[in-house]
Amino acid sequence: MAGTLDTPESIALAHLDKGRYRDAIACYKALLKTERRTEWVDGLAKAYGGRAHGLAGKGMLQEAIGLWRSRAELCGAKLWDGPYAAWLIGDGRVAEVLDQLAARRSALVSSAASGTPPDASSADELAALEARLAPALLNANPATLARLPAESLLLQHHPLALAALAAYASKDAAALDTALGGISFRSPYRDLRALLKALVLCETDQEAARAAVQRLPPNSPFEPLAAALRTRLMAGPARLQAFAQLNNAQQTMTIDLMGYPPEVAPMLQALAGADVNLAPAALFELVQRHARQMPSALATRVWQLLAPWATRRGCDNPRLFGSPSKAEQECARALAVDIKGERDHAETHWLDAADLLEESGDTHDRLRAALVLRHVALSPAYLSSDGVLDPDAQDMLTRSLNLDPTDCSVYVRVVQFWRRTGDLKRARQQLDVGLSHFPDDAALLTEAVETALASGAFKKAAASARRLLELDPLNRKVRGLVGNAHLSHAVKHIAVNKPDAAKKEIIESANWLTSATDLGRMHLLQAWTERDGTAERLRLAQLAVSTWGGGLGAGWRLVRQAQATFPRVGLDTAAWLLREAGVDTAQTLTPADLLELAQVLEQEAPMVRKGLDPLVTWRKAIATLASQSVGQAFDVDTCVRLCEAFSRHQEHDLTEKFANAAQKRWPDRPVFVFHAVAARFGKKGSIGSERDFNALEDAQKRASQSKDLRLVSRIEALFEADNPMPDFDDFGGPDLAAPRGVPGPLSGSGMMSPSDFREVIKVSIGLDGGKSFLNNARKDLGEALMKQIERECGGDKKLYLSRVTDLVMIELFGTLEQVVPIVPATIIKPQTPVKTPNPGQGNLFNE
Repeated sequence: MAGTLDTPESIALAHLDKGRYRDAIACYKALLKTERRTEWVDGLAKAYGGRAHGLAGKGMLQEAIGLWRSRAELCGAKLWDGPYAAWLIGDGRVAEVLDQLAARRSALVSSAASGTPPDASSADELAALEARLAPALLNANPATLARLPAESLLLQHHPLALAALAAYASKDAAALDTALGGISFRSPYRDLRALLKALVLCETDQEAARAAVQRLPPNSPFEPLAAALRTRLMAGPARLQAFAQLNNAQQTMTIDLMGYPPEVAPMLQALAGADVNLAPAALFELVQRHARQMPSALATRVWQLLAPWATRRGCDNPRLFGSPSKAEQECARALAVDIKGERDHAETHWLDAADLLEESGDTHDRLRAALVLRHVALSPAYLSSDGVLDPDAQDMLTRSLNLDPTDCSVYVRVVQFWRRTGDLKRARQQLDVGLSHFPDDAALLTEAVETALASGAFKKAAASARRLLELDPLNRKVRGLVGNAHLSHAVKHIAVNKPDAAKKEIIESANWLTSATDLGRMHLLQAWTERDGTAERLRLAQLAVSTWGGGLGAGWRLVRQAQATFPRVGLDTAAWLLREAGVDTAQTLTPADLLELAQVLEQEAPMVRKGLDPLVTWRKAIATLASQSVGQAFDVDTCVRLCEAFSRHQEHDLTEKFANAAQKRWPDRPVFVFHAVAARFGKKGSIGSERDFNALEDAQKRASQSKDLRLVSRIEALFEADNPMPDFDDFGGPDLAAPRGVPGPLSGSGMMSPSDFREVIKVSIGLDGGKSFLNNARKDLGEALMKQIERECGGDKKLYLSRVTDLVMIELFGTLEQVVPIVPATIIKPQTPVKTPNPGQGNLFNE
């Protein structure tokens, strides 16, 4: 076997397979001297072809042409097959290709004259050779073109191709269409026609341009132009990698198509050779080395993108390349601090950037200022858990609308803010401005409905709702808003004994509400507009209960609606209303009844309880089910569901009973510990015992171990509610702007000591990272002074907070004439030890 592998033929094959074509050629030539075998001839042809392609790829076209000719002479292969014509054209030997074209055309004419049927392959080869010549003849002189016969499409369509190129260069769409219309699909310039169309599409529809380029044959004569366009249509690292494979002319063409100046080619080549996962700071360094070749505007734009990721080299040195304005520098600093996670510090820079952008007066800068203000206002620090805006955020959003009134979502948020704070006049003013810009926006029209309802303008709310439903017929929210508003108005009329007015409101609500829950409520309220004891009242009350599904859930709904309607609903009144509606309170409850109640409790929104507990009639029966059914009829998930449902409506006693029963059955589930302690907290207002406190701490640890983050946060919130943090707003002391020397809380026998007050400030900073402390200090010390301190601190937030704290302490407990500048520490060089006559005694301070 070893001898077989070492034969000359196997060695030649090995060289050929591994791409060592020069060695393969030598081996096959030696073999052919002994015997001329077909497989050895084919092997030599493959070796010559591989070697020739390798040389051509390196730009050595003359050597490649020579090897291709040797291949034809020694192996009997066809000379003009493959890339031979393209290499000749690339080497400037167009005349040889024209001679071959004339010879083939003459052969076809002679064959036709002799009556021999035309060879289809010969005609195809002639057409392919003409197409190969097409790019080279675009800039040919008249003498070269004169060698083509008059019937040649290469000559006939030559003026059309030139006209198309000129029209594209001058952006004359009509002339381009006319020229391309004359180039048929059989023309040697057909690929140029497709490419010019793709180039036009590149500016308007890049997907269509990509599809057009993909339809070109892979070995198209116009592939050099297609490669440049294909690279232009790529994105990200793929574009850079493709760019590095292009020659100089193609790279220049690609850069021109991208709209960049030719000077950026070295930088793009460097980027193409860099690691895909290059760190932003290293990328900044790479770009900096080529920045001088970039135009100023492009360099400035690149600085804006990269400087925040390379703070020391970028933000601290804005003149390394480009010429960023003060506003652009401030934006970069803000983004750099934001990237580090220092949101409060970043907020100061963002607001400074917004001021600078607004002052510039440029339209684009004003839009950027609006965008910056929205970024700050909609950050988590300015939003509550349910998305309600902070007053400062409202100011920023209103200011952003003055700069850019085209963001509908901002109008919605500002209107929500004024509506929820009760300032309906401002809400309506902002709503009118928003609707003038976005009259058909669903979210804004929904706010119009809610604002009108809050104002008591039912007709206006209904008009806005109808307009919204024309745009969005399936909008259940607005239907519910208007319908429930009418029912709430009906409740008020029933409470003051105005049954006729209440009936009108109920009839109007029927136009909006269609769910079974709402229908049951309408039937019940309509029953209470009838006189006591009448058949119609009994019928409507029983119809309401049956619409709700009857049973325990319907009884709870009835009692709760009675509490919301009548001034006083005691136990006797509730029992009478339940009997009137046909609800049997003496019926034995089953686990199925309790599950139906849980579903109702989950569906209904909590409300402030007035007087009687809606479940007081069934409380004992439900408590009995808690002790009997937990672990049998109710599994662990069902018990969690029941605890959640009862807790949602502040049924603390029932929550505690189910949680205690479930805790005995499943002691390893921390959620039941939470519900039991939370229920006792709801009744007492605090975690009453150390046992509960320890159990809750243990439950929090187990929840953390099981990755139940929601339960961990709920337990943490319960601890916080039991021991709330003190409010240190405004430093817990007097206004810093108060005149000095005036007695106050910081003077006299009840004075807070400076050390205690400094501790208060430290705790305040620890709560929110210093946001409220810096805001208050900025109001009292002044914006100019705060900016001066920030500049002196050079971006060190800890030093910045320390300096501001010192100024606040001086302002409250002493005097402050001016800001003491930060003096760099003096570096003291070690002194030379004092030489003494006694070698055993050194310098007194030399240990």
